Amino acid sequence: MRLMKKGFVGLILGCVSNSAFAISELWLDRYAYDAIQQGFNKKDISVYHKKRGDLDNYPLSGYADYRAFLFDLENKTPEEVNQFSKKFADYPFSVSIRADYLNALIATKNWPYLIAYQTELPRDQDYQCWYYTAFYHENELDTAFDGAKLLWLDGESVSSACNSLFSYWDKAGERTDNMILERALYAVDAKNPRLITYLRKLASTVDSKDTLTEMLRLYRQPEKFTVVFETKEDTQFNRNYAQTALKHLAKHNINSAYEKVDFVQSHFSFEVNELQATLEFLAVRLLDTKDPEIIQWRDDVFERSNDSVVLEQRIRLAIRKTEWNEIIFWINKLTSEEQASYRWQYWLARSEMKLGDTESGETRLKRIAGNRHFYSIAASIALKREPRFPIARVECNKEQLEPYQDDIDRVEELLALGKTYPARKHWRHVVAKENQAKSAVLACYAKKKHWHLFTHEATIRGELWDYIYLRFPVRYWKEFTRYGTKYNVDPVTLLALSRQESGLELTTKSPVGARGLMQVLPSTAAFMAQKYNLNYRHSSDLFDLDKNVAVGSRYLSHLLARYKNNRAYAFSAYNAGPTMVMVWRRAASKEIDIFGYIESISFKETRVYVKNIFMFEMYYREILKLEGDFLRPSELTNSI
Repeated sequence: MRLMKKGFVGLILGCVSNSAFAISELWLDRYAYDAIQQGFNKKDISVYHKKRGDLDNYPLSGYADYRAFLFDLENKTPEEVNQFSKKFADYPFSVSIRADYLNALIATKNWPYLIAYQTELPRDQDYQCWYYTAFYHENELDTAFDGAKLLWLDGESVSSACNSLFSYWDKAGERTDNMILERALYAVDAKNPRLITYLRKLASTVDSKDTLTEMLRLYRQPEKFTVVFETKEDTQFNRNYAQTALKHLAKHNINSAYEKVDFVQSHFSFEVNELQATLEFLAVRLLDTKDPEIIQWRDDVFERSNDSVVLEQRIRLAIRKTEWNEIIFWINKLTSEEQASYRWQYWLARSEMKLGDTESGETRLKRIAGNRHFYSIAASIALKREPRFPIARVECNKEQLEPYQDDIDRVEELLALGKTYPARKHWRHVVAKENQAKSAVLACYAKKKHWHLFTHEATIRGELWDYIYLRFPVRYWKEFTRYGTKYNVDPVTLLALSRQESGLELTTKSPVGARGLMQVLPSTAAFMAQKYNLNYRHSSDLFDLDKNVAVGSRYLSHLLARYKNNRAYAFSAYNAGPTMVMVWRRAASKEIDIFGYIESISFKETRVYVKNIFMFEMYYREILKLEGDFLRPSELTNSI
């Protein structure tokens, strides 16, 4: 027995010794890596050459090689850079080095290398400017000036990187006054009158300057439309000018714009369909008109449309008014592919059933039921079936993860060094290269490691829509339960809404200033704190978990009470505000149900938002094994 015990102790000591050795090796690698990085920061590559051999087994050695390659980058050939990218294809810098190299070539004006390396038009506007500038310097003037024209015709300010290109274009006589006037029309569309003022300075003739002055005056006084155009000749520019000005007027006074249509059509000779997009622009803004004559004109415009976005707005009007024949008519104007969507198949089925063709309607509903989609669930409800949807699962064992071990080691080491952003960037690069099944394995691993953002990245980039156990983490359940109980809101609702609002990330801040887990606006928080005596003092409080959930759940409770616990109205008010909910409900037929209300919401963001939270609630009930209706009986009607 003593011998066995002694052997066991020896084994333990051996393990400790091996572990300690591995840890010391890691720290030595980190020390060498840090010394190399410090050398790079001082623009000294000698440390890299001295210590690089010590990093052969270190996960981040490739990042040191990347920074070393950046030295003297401007003198490297496109072939050398491409070879480097291929060699380090497993690293995100194999992609980002493209920008590094382009910047180096631009700085040194190495135009032949730039054209040889960048073989297609870049997406970024700055690089597009330099791309065409390179063609100019290589005497490929047609390509350069075609690019200049493409970049010039923009209603917003163009990057200063284009200044040289535009100067060459102008000196070649290509930037004519006609081009200046055309750009001014883009400026009107973009609501950018300052650009028109700038363009007036560039115009070379008195007539062009006068037209731009007139355009600026009309921008500020759109009602002067007829006065401006009654003396205009029928030229292509004037037809474009008239359409642009008419749309601008429609944004300010749609009825006045409608009254000008006959004048425009009689004064100018438009080609077939030349005016159609402008008329559709007006028709969409006349959706709520009560005038029978305007209704007829508007629907004539819609009938000639091939634009699915425009037609869908007309369908939503029919849904809002519960005009079942009209719903079928306008859905049938869509392409076959568009009609086949779950959404429009559902509304065709509902319409058929309302008009007495129950068999056809139920057949459609059965075809779309059972899928992971809002209107598949709606179809199940209409068929009085228990909603069902596919759920995909995945395991991530050692064997499955073996091909990714090097990348996992790199990510873990970056995280260990506190480099969260580079770690996320590396993770995104790994996932982006994989198919759905392999992305699911990576997401599974990230979930086991509690890398919430990394799990989310993998599910989005891998399009893992059916993997709800990966896509919907249960976080902050204790806080949601506490405040849900306190303010009489279902904790699952709070969890689902927060997943939609912030992805369950505490530090999220929206472009409009909403903050934290439940994306509460400081103004809303101040109002709720005053009304209900909540512990809130400053906008920074909204990044505190308890205070954010307290304020957010109290506000949702406030909305639910206002709408008699109808979540569809409360969710849409949480997103778009109570005023818009009032507008949408007043515009709707008294016979509309909650599905009709949701589909007829005029803001796409809010429509998607409301549908998502209902779906997220259903997913979380599945994950948490909690009972609950997708829609409660009291919510299925539109009454409050």
